[in-house]
Amino acid sequence: MFLCLGCVELLELDLAMWTYNSAKTLEESLSTIEWAIPKENICHKIAVDGGSKDQTFEILKSHGWTVEEAPQKGIPYQANHALGMVDTEFFASFEHDILLSLDWFETTSKTILADASVGCVQGVRLYRGSKTMQAIERWQYDSKLIPRWEFSIDNDLYRTQAVRNAGGFSNECMASADGILRRSMFKKGYKWITDYSLVSGHIRKSFSEQFKHQLRAAELARYTWSSNPETGSRLRRLISMLGGNPRYYPRMAVQTRMLRVPLAWFILRFEKGFYANLPHEGKSVKPVAMDDWYLKEFKKEVLTSTKQIVAPAGNEATARGRSRGDTECRYCGGNASFQYSVPQGWGNILPQVRRGPGRIFFACSEEHAAKIAERVFKRAFEYVIPESPG
Repeated sequence: MFLCLGCVELLELDLAMWTYNSAKTLEESLSTIEWAIPKENICHKIAVDGGSKDQTFEILKSHGWTVEEAPQKGIPYQANHALGMVDTEFFASFEHDILLSLDWFETTSKTILADASVGCVQGVRLYRGSKTMQAIERWQYDSKLIPRWEFSIDNDLYRTQAVRNAGGFSNECMASADGILRRSMFKKGYKWITDYSLVSGHIRKSFSEQFKHQLRAAELARYTWSSNPETGSRLRRLISMLGGNPRYYPRMAVQTRMLRVPLAWFILRFEKGFYANLPHEGKSVKPVAMDDWYLKEFKKEVLTSTKQIVAPAGNEATARGRSRGDTECRYCGGNASFQYSVPQGWGNILPQVRRGPGRIFFACSEEHAAKIAERVFKRAFEYVIPESPG
């Protein structure tokens, strides 16, 4: 769809932020927001504070933000208070440690204006500050280990009515307002699009800060969002607790040229995995919600991975390490002519499309490959079907 630049220039929005003792990062964060969003497009700048004891109020006011104290501390409560003050068709939400990309406004505006069913559009954010954390996340991003469906509420542009129709920011889980709102939007028929090419910064000043933050988030969360949450494999849980696939470590050390990076990665993964494997009353793992837009994107990536094959027969198949069953179409069981692969960048999908582990599968046609891809997708995620109107 063609979209004139003038439409973006005319878009007005309110800005919303929630803060609590945010002075250490706030000045830098607000400056990047001012650089990224033209002031003529901003209607109101709304900050809802959770009772800060530092210079948060003064910094916000010096940048022209209206500051209100929340009746109750916590991201969902503060976010809903800000939502109640929004009076524009669109609004953006930021957290106090975001370093907004210079092309954030132009990119997100074009996406949300091009399609009335888009309720939210965001980019991804990578750590900046700590050299160790910065190297870890950059390596993850370049290796497609950060899922392309990554979601948050710290660099988002919303259609205001979509958020209100979805019930606002849920306090069902204090650390999962983003995941719950995203699912609720899907239920209402709105899209939540993450632009993987739009990269902002996320202030993290030290490795120890991230270690403490990760632990606090785990303690606060009722839900952990995952692809393939139902796997019962003890081996997979153990591998996850010990830091994930061992082949990543030498690759990470070579590509980042920092020997401490694999060690830091291991410590963070071990902390997360160890905590997740402890018994916790009232905590659960939930599948990541997905909609039809993401299903189509997934299928598209699978189908573009095709390679034509000549199916080996008899001893030749065994010699190549494949049985006849390995080259059968995984949908109908017929002779396969094409090889496909489940794409990276979608999380820890365990496709189970062939005997044993692996992302490769075979199909007799593109139609059947698409059906296999859909089956893999719906097993890995919660496929959300919009509610019927009325």
